[in-house]
Amino acid sequence: MKIVDIRTREIFDSRGMPTISCTIILEDGTYVDAAVPSGASVGMYEALELRDGGERLAGKGVQRAIENIQKHIAPLFIGREIDAFAMDQELVELDPSTQKNKIGANATLAVSMALFRAHASVLGIELYSFLAQSIECDEVSMPVPLVNVINGGSHAQNNLSIQEYLLIPYAALSFTQATEFAVEVMYALKSLLKQKKKKFCFGDEGGFALDFANDIEPFEYILQAINDAGFSDKEIALGIDVASSTFYDVEKKRYCLAGKFIGSMELIDFYKNLTSQFPIIYIEDGLHENDWQSWSILAKELGESVRIVGDDLLVTNRERIVRAIGCKAVNGAIIKPNQVGTITESLQSVLLCKEAGLVTVASHRSGETCDTFIADFALGINANYIKCGGCTRGERVAKYNRLMQIESLF
Repeated sequence: MKIVDIRTREIFDSRGMPTISCTIILEDGTYVDAAVPSGASVGMYEALELRDGGERLAGKGVQRAIENIQKHIAPLFIGREIDAFAMDQELVELDPSTQKNKIGANATLAVSMALFRAHASVLGIELYSFLAQSIECDEVSMPVPLVNVINGGSHAQNNLSIQEYLLIPYAALSFTQATEFAVEVMYALKSLLKQKKKKFCFGDEGGFALDFANDIEPFEYILQAINDAGFSDKEIALGIDVASSTFYDVEKKRYCLAGKFIGSMELIDFYKNLTSQFPIIYIEDGLHENDWQSWSILAKELGESVRIVGDDLLVTNRERIVRAIGCKAVNGAIIKPNQVGTITESLQSVLLCKEAGLVTVASHRSGETCDTFIADFALGINANYIKCGGCTRGERVAKYNRLMQIESLF
């Protein structure tokens, strides 16, 4: 099936920021769409998200990236038989720089996502099945959701340094049941916050956003909500995405946690105390993205009982993943396609993680659309976990609903 046209347009993500939608039209008249997410808490080694600058849309427009698609990418593929793998490789060759400085990762990923979706459509199979086939994964199982229940850091206008407080319904017998567990806890937490006369709104990723006495108090509220919902920590554990690079002072080489500057070892002690007090089994980005030695210490201290997961540290980049494996810095990796700019490169990073025995976490971004690609991606790579955000906001719930839909058809 040949591609007859590739069309792109500027749309808006869940934060009202411009992003790219790409439509591939096939010769039989069918078409597929793909929409690219974008992040607020961005690692310094991520691929470039090309923006326009200037006064229009606060400089965040993506017309330059769209122009790159129309001038440099579309002419390569229009009129050719759809082949997601070969065409994705051409995207990589078109801009081989690690950070996609020439074309922009938002441009390459928009096309890459659409190519994989179109190829699956031509074959008459689900996207997740096509992705599984592409990495020779014979069996897939539903990931466990990491549900963002309280937002802080870059995702909320409150006083919390920790960016995400996560529910992990690990004892659920299905993805649908896991989602139901999380929703029940969110109901209970909402009631508890109202009872305590806490004023709240929702953060970028669909979790509750409000001020607390400190970064520890949210755990107490969440545990109470878990209990109020009729569960225990034998069914639902906790996790955190610290995003510590956002409160790291490069000049002082210290972390400013809750207004106090502390060193790496003090921060590691903070995590050790947290895990002794609360049923925390997951810590993401606990240290700065260049604090390699401390990452190894954290993994050694807590890695047997806690998932020590790299996001800003790894940015889905194979070279950084290899380095992390070599120095035993992590036992888990976040996989975000927009950190590298193509689905092929993302899949290569997945295979590298699996070969090393790392846990994989397919993840959305803070600036999302209602595109459910990441849900199929998580299932297709047989990820251990998926991050979709909270169980509120349409762009987050769309991912949960997609996986529940697939599960109902298994």
